[in-house]
Amino acid sequence: MKFIIGLGNPGLEYNHTRHNIGFDVVRNLAKENDVELDQKLHFSLIGRGKIAGRDVSLVLPQTFMNLSGKAVGELFAHEVKDISDIVVICDDINIDLGRVRLKKQGSSGGHKGLESIIHTLKRDDFARLKIGIAVEVHRGDITGYVLSPFKRHEKRNVSHAIELASDAVTSMLKDGIDIAMNKFNKRKAGTS
Repeated sequence: MKFIIGLGNPGLEYNHTRHNIGFDVVRNLAKENDVELDQKLHFSLIGRGKIAGRDVSLVLPQTFMNLSGKAVGELFAHEVKDISDIVVICDDINIDLGRVRLKKQGSSGGHKGLESIIHTLKRDDFARLKIGIAVEVHRGDITGYVLSPFKRHEKRNVSHAIELASDAVTSMLKDGIDIAMNKFNKRKAGTS
């Protein structure tokens, strides 16, 4: 069983904000693969199904972003057998909008959700798929930016990025993370 965990903030006011693109990717995977996100377990909404012939749990933590570790920790304590069975999907302000980057492990890079998960699990050797949300260089407090919705002229790139990220997850499940990394880390949304 693979656990595909999209990070975001619960609540309608955060729907489709930059910080919630991880939620959007998991919802897209659920829609594409007829998976109902209908179980409330481990401080999360969870849907069980198959993607690329693999058993998966699609997970939307219902804690706020900076407490994502609480939900992932519960999931890890009760269901996850091995750290290699999880992939965390989140936004990244240091990557251009429309690009994705799949990694086997690494630091939080300042992302509060990843930071919380690393702190709770006491390890950083889990896969993560980062989706670029940057359209300009940001310094200082970026809270307002990441919690803002995408602008109208950005929405086409956002849709492509969500599709690209969904394809990257499917590729990883089908062919393994190394092949998926080689295939998707250099691509930009809307290109082949």
